[in-house]
Amino acid sequence: MADEPGRRAFKGLAPKGYRIRVMEPGEAPELLAIERAANALLVAAGRSELAGEPPPLGAFVERILAHDVFVAENKASGAPAGFALGRDLGDLYWLAELSVHPAHGRRGLGTALLAAVRARAEWFFHRALGLSTYAEVPFNAPFYEARGFVRVLRKDLPPFLLERLLSETPTGALPEDRTVMVRWL
Repeated sequence: MADEPGRRAFKGLAPKGYRIRVMEPGEAPELLAIERAANALLVAAGRSELAGEPPPLGAFVERILAHDVFVAENKASGAPAGFALGRDLGDLYWLAELSVHPAHGRRGLGTALLAAVRARAEWFFHRALGLSTYAEVPFNAPFYEARGFVRVLRKDLPPFLLERLLSETPTGALPEDRTVMVRWL
């Protein structure tokens, strides 16, 4: 199992005790549970609009099928501990989501998943990596800024990125609380 291509591709990116790999069949329920647990951190950070009912499994599966899925796996248990969703948008590779289960937080998994997404973007010669996130939540925009991303002013967003920002703004959240960020590759 350790020699499978999905496991070799990201060798050395994860912190001790973890590995980064691509999603395997049947993992959607575990990834949805991670998303729900990670969203609880946003609720605790004052983003109460996320406190509502999480999406059903079918809607989650539909979303992940439209993306490349990177998984941080706990080596001891083999269970997913976090994941990232990425998507090709031409010259831009888009990070649609990065979620780490709070039980595995503050160990470098978010940084490792981001490194895997960046590696994927570089393999296919994308010029930049982009995302939308909360501007003032400490584990959102400041996390990405510390890893080389810069905020794009709203007035400078091309229409397709403004549309993406609005589509990724959770129901009940204010678009003004969110920002688009880019890292040139």
